[in-house]
Amino acid sequence: MSSSQPPPQQDADTEEAEDHDKSGEDNIPPTDEEELERAIRNASNGQSAAYQTYGTPELSHKKDKYGRLMIAYPCKMCGDKISRPTKDSSCSNLLKHATGCMLKQSKSQGSKSLTSVGITGTGDIDPKEVPQLCAIWCAEAACPFSALVDPSHKALLHPTIAKHLPTRKAVSKDIHRLYSAIQENYRLVLKEHKGALYLGVNGWQSPNGFDILGVVIYQLTKDESGRTVYEAMHLDFLRLTQSHTGEYIAQNVQLVVEKFGIADKICGIVTDNATNNEVMVRDLKRLKWRRFKGETQWIRYLAEGQIRLLEAGDKADALESQDEDSSDVESVLIPTNDGDDSLDKEDIDGASEEDENDCYTSDSCKETLAKFRVIAKMLRYSPNSKAEFVDICQERQCAKPHTVERDVRTRWNSTVAQLKSAVRCKAAIMIWQRHKKFGIARQYYVDESDFALARDLIVVLNLFYEITLQVSTGGSTHIASVVIFIDQITEHLSTIIREPKYPPALRNACRIGLKLTNKYYSLTDSSPLYRITILLHPSFKDEYFKLAAWEPEWIAEAIRLARDMWVTHYKPRPVSTPRPTSSPPPKERPISSMLAALGNAAATRGGSSSTDPLDLWLAGGLVLDRNQPVNPLKWWIQQKRAGNTHGGLIHMALDVLSCPATSVDVKRAFSFGRNYVSSKRHRLAPQSLSRGITVAFFSKNDKIKPGLLAWWKKGVKDEQEMKQKGKGKRKIIVLDED
Repeated sequence: MSSSQPPPQQDADTEEAEDHDKSGEDNIPPTDEEELERAIRNASNGQSAAYQTYGTPELSHKKDKYGRLMIAYPCKMCGDKISRPTKDSSCSNLLKHATGCMLKQSKSQGSKSLTSVGITGTGDIDPKEVPQLCAIWCAEAACPFSALVDPSHKALLHPTIAKHLPTRKAVSKDIHRLYSAIQENYRLVLKEHKGALYLGVNGWQSPNGFDILGVVIYQLTKDESGRTVYEAMHLDFLRLTQSHTGEYIAQNVQLVVEKFGIADKICGIVTDNATNNEVMVRDLKRLKWRRFKGETQWIRYLAEGQIRLLEAGDKADALESQDEDSSDVESVLIPTNDGDDSLDKEDIDGASEEDENDCYTSDSCKETLAKFRVIAKMLRYSPNSKAEFVDICQERQCAKPHTVERDVRTRWNSTVAQLKSAVRCKAAIMIWQRHKKFGIARQYYVDESDFALARDLIVVLNLFYEITLQVSTGGSTHIASVVIFIDQITEHLSTIIREPKYPPALRNACRIGLKLTNKYYSLTDSSPLYRITILLHPSFKDEYFKLAAWEPEWIAEAIRLARDMWVTHYKPRPVSTPRPTSSPPPKERPISSMLAALGNAAATRGGSSSTDPLDLWLAGGLVLDRNQPVNPLKWWIQQKRAGNTHGGLIHMALDVLSCPATSVDVKRAFSFGRNYVSSKRHRLAPQSLSRGITVAFFSKNDKIKPGLLAWWKKGVKDEQEMKQKGKGKRKIIVLDED
């Protein structure tokens, strides 16, 4: 009997008191974040039964008599937050509140619920939570408000939800209220954030014709367990009502930044290379944000789609215009400079001369790509042709899937996917295309030369395919990868250009691709962040520049830029530098290209007599994973967890290396937006669209806590009562109900 009882309350209090005694040994009071970590640790250890009825502790907005922020413990039963001073280790107030909540529940229920006797399931739902649950469901599932009251849907609902189901208009208004509540709540979260913030900005036109500007914020934050994680959060979506000039876009970005109070924490903005984005960055520089200096903090991401080495001809253009669905084409709001990137053979030096006897030429390549598009279109729109094609594939034992992928202009990697599928089903295509009833027109027949081109293009585009997969993974590609990707593409294209076995048409196309790659490489010179990330990469440092044959003055300039940033923003008071711990045993990986030389460089680098943290870092050894680079951000996070600050350099490294390389997260939001505005929701108002998408992504990222909408409504009601009584005003965002 006694073994099943919880530990005595005084043990937990004693443990917390001991933590306070330890923190005061050096007469340095712990920070609010350290106090919060201690509270989370004590609550998760389960030393006291008082913590079992409360959620994860968080910083309260209330302060104690000493002016320090208190710790808030959210009650799981009623949702209220019980604040406790950091110096108070007693759990009496937590136990008192929990006892009161249990007493209220027992009186209201009158009988035991299944949950109270240990049977878990959906549990009890507070009727006050129903409006928030319904609003989140409609937003996150992109469902019309009318779907909520559909009889077949109501039959699946919890009895409490079905009983208190809101009307369509009420759900719409609740989404607007929830939007205001989560933005106010997240504004307070960002206010407490320590470290760099980066913005991703992009535009989109919805299916019902509204221009939307999406803003994503990138940061290093802590999860509920206190571990540092990288987060890409969709901050806001705004409707654009004017011409999309750089000045107008800058005004909207400024509106979002000032609404959340993060102007002094913005360290960079990620966009594409559009001209109006250049104007936007220039206008934002005039606002004189503390960390944002304009073009030097503008990250212009690479073309995320594959480099179109072979432009389609007239026939392909005609076919492609017929084949594209409105659902496949993403309406891009902000114009790009894609037209400036179109090059031809006359724009390159040393082009190889093509001959009619070549396996394929530039002109025949355009026709070949058009033929494969025709095949894909036929298999998609003709069920009988597709059935015949599948039968032939099975007879010829072609690998699955038995289809030819479509090449869609706005779908990344679709060209290489189509070519791979065509080569996979080659045996079946050669027979099926000649079928009198289900085949294709004679002018689109493919032969061995067409498949030779397909195989060669697969060799060229495979690297782009792999890089695009990494780039298109939201929140996973950081700026440190950009220079590496460009070097890999440069080496890859240069190798193909030198290979005489490839026809001149392909080598000339690679020369065009190489020239475009060099153009994007030159854009990295405008921002020092690219070079600083290489220096702070534990596997590269300045050794990468030496292996890449950079001029000594270029390397010196990169180090100077890093030192300027270090001295200006991060250099602390002189402290002893702890010795970095060794990395865990690495896994076996193959050696490739120039990165293989880093292994030898890591063994030859020595120490330094300098006491400057940056000098010590550059003079130290390289950290490799069997001659392959480590993940720099994860490595620095591990160093922070181990307590290795590297003389304070860790703060600079985490801020710089958390800079994203693309704004792909905004584009993914727009893909969700197309589903949000279905064919039955084209009457959706622009404000309902932008706020609904925002609520959906806050919910997807677990940023909407239970009871938030009820808390917001109560605040609005209290505000109205205070106005009527003339007792003052509580600062609150006024909801626009139109």
